[in-house]
Amino acid sequence: MHGHITIFTDHIRNIDYENVIYFYETSFCDQPDELEMYETARCCIIAYTDPERTVQTANQIRLYFPQMALLLITDVAQPVSDQHLVRITGVGRLRLLYWKDNHSEEMLSEIQSLLYPEYPAKSPHIAFILSVYNEEERFIHVKKFAERLQTFIRSHLVEGSIYVIDDGSLDRTQHLLESLEHSTSMVINRINRNASPLFKAQQLERNTRKAGTYLEGMRTIEADYYVFVDADDSFFIEDIAKMINVVRQGYYDVVIGTKDMTAENRSLVRSIVSFCKRQICRPFLPTGVIDSQTGLKIMSSVAVKRMFPHLKQELGLAVDLEMMFIAKRLQLRVLQIPVKCIDREGSHIEVWKDSARFLRSLIDIWRLDRRVR
Repeated sequence: MHGHITIFTDHIRNIDYENVIYFYETSFCDQPDELEMYETARCCIIAYTDPERTVQTANQIRLYFPQMALLLITDVAQPVSDQHLVRITGVGRLRLLYWKDNHSEEMLSEIQSLLYPEYPAKSPHIAFILSVYNEEERFIHVKKFAERLQTFIRSHLVEGSIYVIDDGSLDRTQHLLESLEHSTSMVINRINRNASPLFKAQQLERNTRKAGTYLEGMRTIEADYYVFVDADDSFFIEDIAKMINVVRQGYYDVVIGTKDMTAENRSLVRSIVSFCKRQICRPFLPTGVIDSQTGLKIMSSVAVKRMFPHLKQELGLAVDLEMMFIAKRLQLRVLQIPVKCIDREGSHIEVWKDSARFLRSLIDIWRLDRRVR
């Protein structure tokens, strides 16, 4: 046997699991809190026809085993949607399969990709792009976040890379990044030995207030999905994993986070400024998006290729808003979900000065991008 699969089902779809996944040992479970069922389980299949029951069962499993791989079986009649997926907790791999009677091979393929991500027929490459600037005094946060991302990649993605782009720092940030790069073990269970490195540091010649790091990443990095995330360890791996699971389903071109309702340690001034920005920016944002400035967003390669020609480095911190405005003009599919965040001390944001620049950038974005099609 190649592994033990635990199955949760109401049997309405009449799937013959023993014959479909014939060289795995299978067992059926009625209660996801029966912990003895997981002693040998490597993957759980959840095949309830009720999406709410699917989410509830998935979260009960992930409560005890946050890294458990899950395969959710659904159909067009009562589909598990993106709104269901974002409610599933944990960091483990997750796949969604729309079941039809002739999808036996697809189910087996999905299980194989969950259990052996290092040997997929086609493994999408995910690039994590982290922007840094003068982070010498806060480098402990950068190092910790990079290490947590490496653990996540090794355990759950395999074909992923971390690119830290230094936005023209004037301190020892680049030296520290190079030391971190040299100390990072490149050994990883990848079938493609010519794949991108696990960790790479790059540097811009001058400070661009973040916009240049985005453009440099889009221009020089080849990937199937691009994760743009702040480097100061302010976001949680579980939220990043959730967003990756959603964008890989193919329904959305861009998935972005909003921290305005969840940020910890945020000052009253920043909370007020964020509220005002949301009101002013609303006409620039796609439907369903209320916050463009949270430093966590994931895009497909198609979205990146369509956006890149229109982005402008001189917009600095307002590049996040420009990306959303261009996504709206191009009619890209954008989903925003709340994420947890810790506002770290030592941020380079100058609230009042940057807010004034941001207001000027609104005029530039409207003037330069309103005709984008």
